[in-house]
Amino acid sequence: MANNKTVFDFDTIIPRQGTGSSKWDAVEKVFGSRDVLPLWVADMDFATPAAVTARLVERAQHPIYAYNTQEAPLYQSFIDWVKHRHHWEIEKDWILLAPGVVPSIILSILALSAPGDGVIIQPPVYPPFFASIKDNDRRIVENPLLVKDDHYEIDFADLEQKLADPHNKLLLFCSPHNPVGRVWRQEELEKIYELCQKYQVDILADEIHNDLVYGEQQHTVLASLGTPVAKETVTFMAASKTFNIAGLNFSFIVVPCKRRRARISSWFGKLHINRNNLFGAVATETAYREGEAWLDSLLQYLEGNADTLIEFVRNRLPGIKVVKPEGTFLAWLDFRAYFANAKELENFLVHKARVGLNPGRNFGSQGEGFARLNFATQRSVLLAGLTRIEKALQEIK
Repeated sequence: MANNKTVFDFDTIIPRQGTGSSKWDAVEKVFGSRDVLPLWVADMDFATPAAVTARLVERAQHPIYAYNTQEAPLYQSFIDWVKHRHHWEIEKDWILLAPGVVPSIILSILALSAPGDGVIIQPPVYPPFFASIKDNDRRIVENPLLVKDDHYEIDFADLEQKLADPHNKLLLFCSPHNPVGRVWRQEELEKIYELCQKYQVDILADEIHNDLVYGEQQHTVLASLGTPVAKETVTFMAASKTFNIAGLNFSFIVVPCKRRRARISSWFGKLHINRNNLFGAVATETAYREGEAWLDSLLQYLEGNADTLIEFVRNRLPGIKVVKPEGTFLAWLDFRAYFANAKELENFLVHKARVGLNPGRNFGSQGEGFARLNFATQRSVLLAGLTRIEKALQEIK
């Protein structure tokens, strides 16, 4: 995995309108207005690494795009990447291929719980967590995060109460956390596992943002803490967020426990789900083998964007609160000083500020008065969006 001095350009704007982009082309449908600057969907406005594009073009030149099987090099690229970046040694037999993390979560819930069972989540949290549970006849059990000194923490006392209920069978854990941006410390992860083991609750760990951490932060894979943890944890990973290839629908489920792996795999068969996206596999393998230098440069740029956002909010958006994310490219903005309810905030953002953010209420009731902003865009675009918010706030004072 080469790490060279190549300079990558993240400042040049790449027009995405007319490409079928959910983020850009669905603006009017989602927000009811064309004149909205989209800073919502969690993908990036940056070009995918050139090596990935080149390899996709090369493969596309072969004129048959039929059913395919995945060979050892794909698995090895993932194994090598996880060992190198996250210090976790995994075995090929542990890996299941999948068409995305959300489908993987759903299949794992179906495989490892029964209708009526409780699945614990920690809101405010990624909206599909709620739907994945409710739509499959399981119960949503909330263990809300605590806010202490503008910093989110796990409420371990409440978590233990929820885990102690024998009807609650799974903990659906987001690491790093979307939307609050926490990168959980090793001692927090150890406490999570200690409690889950005590009450025999399996852990489903969504670690899709694991490569996107800043500064001195280090993402620790929960299952890497030891063999007992690994056997009771199902880990979801992908190159999609890291290398901006989410549209290619390809991910990994890592399940060291043979029994749990067989149960999850059986659900792929029951639902006849294709796990082998041809171009997703090509892009993923290439990204893991040739994308490290690009990623290291990206992280520097994203951290610069995060710093720019924090400085702008503190100096020019009085009353708005935000904590610099430790990971992800998402910022969690607190507008409660200005708006009494979610509808007022959403109306302000869309019709006054003309920016498209994710409404905080979608992340649970704890998100009322908040909005999620995606800063994985050109710095000029980020500043344009923040300036729109600034001007709109000045008009309502």
